Amino acid sequence: MREVAVIGVGQTRFGKRRDASLSELAVDALREALIDAGIENREVKFLSVGNFGLSSEDITPAVIAAEQVGMHGAA
Repeated sequence: MREVAVIGVGQTRFGKRRDASLSELAVDALREALIDAGIENREVKFLSVGNFGLSSEDITPAVIAAEQVGMHGAA
């Protein structure tokens, strides 16, 4: 089995957020994680997104966030 590592994390503030959609929050957190890791989006092979959102319009925030930062196929 190949070794993997978590090298960067990002998150948004907790609480009710009527100022942004779940997908927009995921994009913000993903950009923060890339900065934290000090890497380019093309270097990411896999990403994981966790949330408490229940909105049916934002059913796949990881996929949407990955597409928004040019990480096609990572989510």
